[in-house]
Amino acid sequence: MSRIIIIGLGPGNPGHLTREAHGNLISGRPLFFRTLKHPSARYYAAKTRRAKSFDHLYRQGSDFEQVYRKITGTLIRAARRHGTVCYAVPGHPSVGEAAVDRLCRICPGKRIKVQVVEGMSFLEPLLSTLKIDLLDGVTVYDALVLDRLKEPCPNHLIIAQVYNRALASRTKLRLMELYPEDYPVVVVRAAGMQGRQAWKTALYNLDRRDLFNHFTTLYLPPSPHRSMGDLIEIMAMLRSENGCPWDRKQTHESLRQYMIEEAYEAVAAIDRDDDSALQEELGDVLLQVVFHSQIAREENRFNFNGVLDTIAAKLIRRHPHVFGTDNADDAAQVKVLWEQIKSDERGKHKPTSAVKIDHALPALLKAYKMQKRAAEAGFDWPCVSGPLDKAREELAELEEAYRNEDQAAVEEEFGDYLFSAVNIARFMGVNPELALGKTIAKFIERFGYVMQKADETKRPVSSFSLEELDKWWVEAKKIRKMSE
Repeated sequence: MSRIIIIGLGPGNPGHLTREAHGNLISGRPLFFRTLKHPSARYYAAKTRRAKSFDHLYRQGSDFEQVYRKITGTLIRAARRHGTVCYAVPGHPSVGEAAVDRLCRICPGKRIKVQVVEGMSFLEPLLSTLKIDLLDGVTVYDALVLDRLKEPCPNHLIIAQVYNRALASRTKLRLMELYPEDYPVVVVRAAGMQGRQAWKTALYNLDRRDLFNHFTTLYLPPSPHRSMGDLIEIMAMLRSENGCPWDRKQTHESLRQYMIEEAYEAVAAIDRDDDSALQEELGDVLLQVVFHSQIAREENRFNFNGVLDTIAAKLIRRHPHVFGTDNADDAAQVKVLWEQIKSDERGKHKPTSAVKIDHALPALLKAYKMQKRAAEAGFDWPCVSGPLDKAREELAELEEAYRNEDQAAVEEEFGDYLFSAVNIARFMGVNPELALGKTIAKFIERFGYVMQKADETKRPVSSFSLEELDKWWVEAKKIRKMSE
């Protein structure tokens, strides 16, 4: 059977190689180096005439995936021709070597044996330089795939293979999306080799010096910012035996009101255009999600990771124009596509006898959603004149019930009138719940002004006529318009 021996060259010093690696490198077998830009590679390449490197593939400007395919293809053909070949890579073969990973996956199916000769990775001398214990928690990223870093890292963060100034600039810009611009960074070059260099700089200053090469690595200390995992852990502690008696007592049912309240407070912050309040209120909304997830986790029903997986899968599934092959050029087409996918998920075309609505919703919002569902099923007015006429009809019936002093009929007709008003809002593209919320906020502001003016006179409010109070109400309206 043909064989490919993959040899780890260590961080750079030939004295760090294992005896097994040394023996294979001087065995006289055909020898390939991923790159000669490595001290150990140059040292052993000089000892044999049968050594070749793949540096020319990188210089040709091909994308990395194509380079890896060409490397594996060359090695497989050489192994079939010579029986056994050696492939030497910097560091440890299992650390940052995509071609090695590809060889290990495809060679067994081609009846070619892969033998890995381990070597010291770049991490050992790097950790020694930085004086970091691996068990304290270390996260390693390749600079070329740094987009996988989604949040400030709670561990020691190492970014490898920052091989030139241009890549350092790209890395800096990506990191500044997650970290403050003055966040400390340690740049280490040639760890484990002669001429090792290390210097500390601020993140914004990272690419000011052109001292980057294939042996340059960045280090960022653990982020002090809280992570999603921290919030989940805090919630678990609050629910534990040593936690908070109130938090331990809560259930899904007891927390229902807070979920609604926090959502409304977040909407109010949006309406006020108050970023500070919105940040706080969004945190309160997130707390409710984590709280319910923790309760479900304790009952072995689901957990927060399941919540994340579900919503991520739904977003991908409902955006085939982004993550798939469908096309949607504007918001209207996106809405049609979205509703079709939702319809398929609900099994809308199956016979059903009722419109399903979450009955925990506030009445105004529940009516709005129910009318939308009915409209989707084809039960709707052809134009807005229909619901406008219906509202006038319901108002007339309400007035008649009031004149007849029939309280039960008044309540029923008032409900009908509100329901028809909601239908008008839907036709006009207005969410009635949000609209009423804004009107309430406007009333509170104006009424507060009226009460303030009355207090300034040192007279009780009841001593003023409606005309006098209305004068202040009009003033409040004018002040609001002037401030807009």
